Amino acid sequence: MAKTVCVYLLFGWTLAPVVAWIEKYVYSDWEFLMFLFVVISVDTVLGLIKAVVQKQVSSKGFGMVLRKIVIYAGALVTTSALVKFTIDGAPQAAFGFFNNVVFSAIMLREAISIFENISEIDPNVMPVWILKYLKKFDSLTGKKLNGTE
Repeated sequence: MAKTVCVYLLFGWTLAPVVAWIEKYVYSDWEFLMFLFVVISVDTVLGLIKAVVQKQVSSKGFGMVLRKIVIYAGALVTTSALVKFTIDGAPQAAFGFFNNVVFSAIMLREAISIFENISEIDPNVMPVWILKYLKKFDSLTGKKLNGTE
């Protein structure tokens, strides 16, 4: 028991400054990260089911998951830095909105992927209008697409 307490104290004292540094300079929105983990997991499972149904299972698909995680990590860390940076100790408000934009874009991209997978696994499950509605926000120009495209 005493040995366990010592180990916990040692790890706590050792890791606390590291965690504090990460939360200040790298990333701190752990709750969003958990939501992102959930949607990436759902997308991955549905993508695997879709690949099995279509008989297209390959290692490339699993590599794409790792690639997606690395890209999202880069986007989240960069966004965090833009939102939190200071000049002479004073916080800057220029990018205060940026968290909402980037986080929402990532979640939208995952939602579109999930609904596409569902509609390819079983076209009768997902109403077509839901996917069309989400895709209106997924343009290359960043502008909301109108109903004609």
